[in-house]
Amino acid sequence: MPKRRRGPPWGFLPLGALLLVAGLLPFAVALVDSFFHDGYGGRSFAGLDNYRRLAGDRAFGLSLLITLAWASLSALLSTSIGFALATLLHESKRIFRLLYLALLVPWGVPAFIAVPVWRMLIHGAGGDSVLSSLFGIRVNLLTDPLPSFAAALLVAAWMNAPAAVFVLYGSLRRVPRRVVEAAALDGAGPAALARRIYLPQVSASLVAVAALEFAKAFKEFNVPFLLTAGGPSTLGGITERSIVGATTTVEVYLYELFQSSEDFGLAAAYAAVLAAAACLLVGLAQLARKAAEARGAALREAGPAAAGGDPGGSEAAPELPRRVRRRALGLPGPAADAAWTGARLALAAAAAASSLLAAYAVLWASFSGLSSNYIDGILPRFPSARSFVAIFAEDGIWRPFLNTLGVSGAAALLMPALALPAALRLRSFRAGTKAWAFAIVQALGSAGGMHSLVPLYVLFRSLGMTDSYVPVVIVYLFHAAPFALFTTAAFLAGLPPGLEEAAELEGAGPWARLRLVILPLAWPAVATCAMTAFLAAWNGFLAPLLFLSDDAKYTIGLRLHAYVGSVASGAPRWNRFAAASIINLALVGLVFYRFRAPLSNADAAEREE
Repeated sequence: MPKRRRGPPWGFLPLGALLLVAGLLPFAVALVDSFFHDGYGGRSFAGLDNYRRLAGDRAFGLSLLITLAWASLSALLSTSIGFALATLLHESKRIFRLLYLALLVPWGVPAFIAVPVWRMLIHGAGGDSVLSSLFGIRVNLLTDPLPSFAAALLVAAWMNAPAAVFVLYGSLRRVPRRVVEAAALDGAGPAALARRIYLPQVSASLVAVAALEFAKAFKEFNVPFLLTAGGPSTLGGITERSIVGATTTVEVYLYELFQSSEDFGLAAAYAAVLAAAACLLVGLAQLARKAAEARGAALREAGPAAAGGDPGGSEAAPELPRRVRRRALGLPGPAADAAWTGARLALAAAAAASSLLAAYAVLWASFSGLSSNYIDGILPRFPSARSFVAIFAEDGIWRPFLNTLGVSGAAALLMPALALPAALRLRSFRAGTKAWAFAIVQALGSAGGMHSLVPLYVLFRSLGMTDSYVPVVIVYLFHAAPFALFTTAAFLAGLPPGLEEAAELEGAGPWARLRLVILPLAWPAVATCAMTAFLAAWNGFLAPLLFLSDDAKYTIGLRLHAYVGSVASGAPRWNRFAAASIINLALVGLVFYRFRAPLSNADAAEREE
């Protein structure tokens, strides 16, 4: 039995320091500061006064109800759409490529581009938009509360559903073919396969996706903020302290409170309560995922009969006509098959059409000589490419791009340096301890949001580092850490230990083995960690929004947001926003294309493992 490789004893120190600063300290700071009044005039002990004000804040209660409705509906939509499209991807090879490409658009385009584009398509000029022209549905995001909530929810589902589709599609690929064939022999059509075969087989993944989507949606900020800026006031939303809009989630409410209040202690109390709720939801989601995985494993071990693969025993009555067997087994009939197939095709068509429409809107606006948020023809009335010149010659768009490159490059360089030593150290852990380490890192990374960024801002404010890139890079590293650690550890587990042992016998020390053996072999995992950290930092919006105030330091996400502002902003420059968005997407595409080889090698290694 080969000896267990221990890795550097300090391996967890860099990653542990990151988790401490960005994961644990914000919650501790929020809890401590919540018992103080902390304003520009000084700091004084407040006791429970901040919590009493929170308990009496009717606006916070309304925003909490909106958030619960948002999270529930968002999770329901994402998982339902994900399951339907995943089964279509699994069954139909003819539309696989088209649907896959259509899903890549909302999955890969950052929120600071996609959401404003949908704002242009939905809201347009006070409700006169592409949506009203095509379907006669007029939605004014400034005055219509319920339609604004529904529009924001659909945009969120458009952006979140692809991840659910890919996860569930991966689970469907593990369904034994013999189970599907046995059900087909019993007369099962598409609806019966979905109900009796696919749903039981992927129920573990479905529960996990729904739980994680709910926890994620509870912390939603980008879509409500970028699309509706909190939305128009709801019935009873005008309170003595603030105005609650139709999409004022608790994270949006906390941001508005933090921006308007001079007392950081009050915001800390809200952040502490929301942090506790987020941690509770993430913990419950992790427990639901573990329980679902255990149930899925038990179901697979039970065999096809328990999974519904042989619902009536096709061998017992092979001579019966297919229609008789279908009726005897209680399988859905032709009407249900047609409805299920039609619904899936409609969803696929909507996914493809919406992705094409969003891409077309960006192209249309970028070549428009006018800053119009209303598409009134196939081609712009005054077509021009001047916007591409103006963003460089007049706006200096190169500076936000360079700022973003610096932030993303720092995250890409530092992430492997944090993940690789920790993954090497993990090799000496027992399976149970290793699982707990992964769970803790993932839980900390998933529990973050505006509620953790606000106390982190207070922490860096005390150090005089609020308007700098240091906290921004730290936040991006923190959120990229779970994936980087898991990917690197999984890849290292598949490496042959004999190579390290041979190098050790030749007299190579720990650093020499790391440089000459481990790094060359683990390059695909290192490249994967670096690229995912780079893309996450490049596409980030929330951390720069909170920490950066000097427009000379803006990242590209903040610069693009400045072009169009919120839904109530005057004189938005949509043509320049669209031109800069195209250049941004092209640069990201080039980076992804450049690193496609190591990423493919990493994927292949994981499949072989």
